[in-house]
Amino acid sequence: MLIHKALFLILPLFANAKPKHCKSKAASSSPTAPLDQALVATGGRGNRWGGRPTSSASAATNIPPSSAAASFAQPSSSPAAAASGTPKSGTGVSSSAGGAISSVSPPISTGTGGSGNNTHSASGNCSCGYILSQYDNAYFPKALIVSFDSVSDISALEGLGLRVQDGSRAGSVAPDGGYCQASADNVAIDEGVLKLTVPGRQAAGGVITGAEIETTTPVLGGVFTMSAQLSPVHGTCQAIFTYSADKDASVDEMDIEMVYIEPGLQLTNHDPNGSGENDFEINPFSNDPTAGFSDYTIGWFKDGPKYYYNGAVLTGPTKYPAVNPSNIVINNWSSGKPTFTQGPPGEDTVMLVKSVTYYYQTESLDSYPAYPAVCSEADACVV
Repeated sequence: MLIHKALFLILPLFANAKPKHCKSKAASSSPTAPLDQALVATGGRGNRWGGRPTSSASAATNIPPSSAAASFAQPSSSPAAAASGTPKSGTGVSSSAGGAISSVSPPISTGTGGSGNNTHSASGNCSCGYILSQYDNAYFPKALIVSFDSVSDISALEGLGLRVQDGSRAGSVAPDGGYCQASADNVAIDEGVLKLTVPGRQAAGGVITGAEIETTTPVLGGVFTMSAQLSPVHGTCQAIFTYSADKDASVDEMDIEMVYIEPGLQLTNHDPNGSGENDFEINPFSNDPTAGFSDYTIGWFKDGPKYYYNGAVLTGPTKYPAVNPSNIVINNWSSGKPTFTQGPPGEDTVMLVKSVTYYYQTESLDSYPAYPAVCSEADACVV
């Protein structure tokens, strides 16, 4: 194991290849160190609904240089949070499938966060929504929060608002025709965590199975956090992102995706108008994402998207915010594409997810804040 880790730390020194779809940084066609793993946008996902080509698929493999993006200060609590009142008390709602707490309607939630400690609990009746004190007191009326240590098996996920994909395509297609197909056989709950696996030793150039889950309810804004530990095994993309729920719509996507080909956290917004253009930024990791659980967060706000790692705001893309109803997707996949996922992996690549914490609205952000009937900000739970 020490030798395996040492290789990941040494090999980046020999990096020399530059991927087509990233900004000009040193890249590698060989495995890189965990700290050099990248969160990268695939673009041209091409489509998880049986491979229907999209209007932006061809352009997305050559991402243009990023335009200037604003660097935001870290969000903090403000007096407005205290003025909003204390969390409402009441009785939580338990799912009969494994006892996990989840809420889609009405929004009553509990859950645990990752190592970043930016995820909070709100017990009781939060039917008037949530004020997110660590996200500039943003308000969202609904929540879906699942701690996988309280879920018995994957058959319980549908009832909690999460769908296991089986048979759909995940990710883009490699030049040799290789592509990933999500398989329910690669999704499991074991030892209190959700495991998304790309089995090792699969052949390149054809179907490569991977793992994917998504929300059953499309959203139009919110704050979406997964607490995950990334695999150090080379050859896949591990990701959380938004994706258009309408298969006939243009690609509408905001990404945090990890591959081994370029160092840093890379964040991408795709033009929802189908131009094939996108906006992206690269941020360095502040820790080793393979050594423990970290929080990966997409903030879909009225004034534009923001991205966070363990609660710290990142320098992210500002153009092309999502506008269409979208599912929140988490996946682990490989196509064998040399300039992106590389692989397929020589051994099992297992992405571990401890929990998901989603606060959201299903109404257009034009209606923000979308308070439920007879509710106001003062009635919301502060989390």
